[in-house]
Amino acid sequence: MKPHKPVFMYIVTVLQIGMMIASMVLNFMYTGSPVDSIKNNVMIGPEGAALVHLGARFSPCIKNVYAPDMVFECNKGIKGSVPTNGTYACTISDVCGMGMKQGAEPNQWFRFITPIFLHSGILHILFNLIFQVRTGLDMERDFGSWRIGIIYMATGIFGFVFGASNAKALSVGCSGSLYGLIGCLFLDLFQSWRLIVNPWKELIKMLIVIFFSLGIGLINFIDNSAHVGGFISGILTGLIFLPTISFSKWDLRIKRGLMIISIFVTTFAFHWVFRSFYSSDHPCKWCKYINCIDYKDWCANYE
Repeated sequence: MKPHKPVFMYIVTVLQIGMMIASMVLNFMYTGSPVDSIKNNVMIGPEGAALVHLGARFSPCIKNVYAPDMVFECNKGIKGSVPTNGTYACTISDVCGMGMKQGAEPNQWFRFITPIFLHSGILHILFNLIFQVRTGLDMERDFGSWRIGIIYMATGIFGFVFGASNAKALSVGCSGSLYGLIGCLFLDLFQSWRLIVNPWKELIKMLIVIFFSLGIGLINFIDNSAHVGGFISGILTGLIFLPTISFSKWDLRIKRGLMIISIFVTTFAFHWVFRSFYSSDHPCKWCKYINCIDYKDWCANYE
């Protein structure tokens, strides 16, 4: 097939680099430094306050988590900050910003979308963009911009919603979307099995990479739920949107059947993760163990 122009990946990458710069500028306005200390942010990036004000996923800004009159420690530069015993206190509307009115019920649902374009630091965006540029551009050339664009955004959103049900900490990054692309590559390996030289070798290599990277995600400051959610939804959306090669009429029927089934499964999965997040008694009590090992206080940021 004629290669497609990877317009989507170029646009997304430019936006992510621009938002990285914007977050560092905003952090400088708040604290006098473009980055937080290495002790607080090993990724060499801004404090959480700047990321939240630019649209990071932070559950208290999306639904009622704390009492309306509760105050939080915040930076001096944030609008509404009040000096209190040597620190500065803000209401939830001050912490969230982005147009939230004082006393209004948190409902910033767009925070499941905007974090895809934000990163916690220079190392974070560097790691993600290396994979995004090397692999994402090739996938878009092969499969087309609209297919990869839908999969990229859908898997990123699914990953953030999946992790939001049990995570108290803020989360940013396009890792969920990138794991969605990995899920598509995993799926494509099986769908094109007959065309691949040494497919078992390729499968073993891919499984090693997947398990190793998800294992690293168990470190307590990494949102591994976004990775797992992105990977699973990548397989599901890949069944719907990726073009396939059929080797027989029976193979064609199987692949079309899987596509139809995936439409219903994907719809149910999105319904389930949103219901789990907005329900106060969500059923996914075990989800926190996707993010951390239950050792000391590693799971403190998860319910």
